[in-house]
Amino acid sequence: MATVSGTVHMKYVGESDNIALFILDRPDKANAYHNAMICQFAEQLAAAVANPSIRAGVVTGAGDRVFCAGADISSFANRSYQDGLNLLSRQLFDNWANAPWPTVAAINGPAIAGGLELALASDLRICSPSSWFSLPEIDLGLIPAAGGIRRLTKLVNEARAKAMILFGQKVDSATALEWGLVSQISDRVLEDGIHLAEAAARRDPLATRLAKMALQSVNTSLGDASVEAVAQALLYNRKTQVE
Repeated sequence: MATVSGTVHMKYVGESDNIALFILDRPDKANAYHNAMICQFAEQLAAAVANPSIRAGVVTGAGDRVFCAGADISSFANRSYQDGLNLLSRQLFDNWANAPWPTVAAINGPAIAGGLELALASDLRICSPSSWFSLPEIDLGLIPAAGGIRRLTKLVNEARAKAMILFGQKVDSATALEWGLVSQISDRVLEDGIHLAEAAARRDPLATRLAKMALQSVNTSLGDASVEAVAQALLYNRKTQVE
């Protein structure tokens, strides 16, 4: 059986090696992730959270062409409704969003489907001029069920979220900046992303953690992951019934 390519690297970077940098490394497949990569990322994230010296996190894609194209669509055919209810990427992205320190998405190219959902789970997003953003899941008979609906709606308002999710609108980097989807466009995305993480890492860690918790509590009533879970479960089950 052929080995599936792709891995997730974590390394400690920054002035004091107190920033956890996660790299989605599958450039031959537009950094699309499969379940093994999600599990690897989850284990590495848990290790970083357990490390008391870590003060911030950064996620990026390998290479300079694509941040992440989302889940590898070749894995969709065999997914059951249980997979939709217990979507590994949803669990990972929620854990990333709830990390006890600030997180940055250094978006070095297109962020598509689950790739955008991962970026949305970050506290701050910066992108390259060539980046663009899309949630095309409905074209595959699915929905953005790893937090995309919840987080995009809160971030850019309901009308813009509907334009992207229901009407398939692609958003370029300039529009993303105008909408507040990203906070900065940079020709040195990873370097600037690490610098932003360093700035956060120099601040009081307990105050930072409590401030992040307070910010998250403001929006807890605006979305429910269980709705995503049930919807995706039904859609996965429909695919298996049709096939």
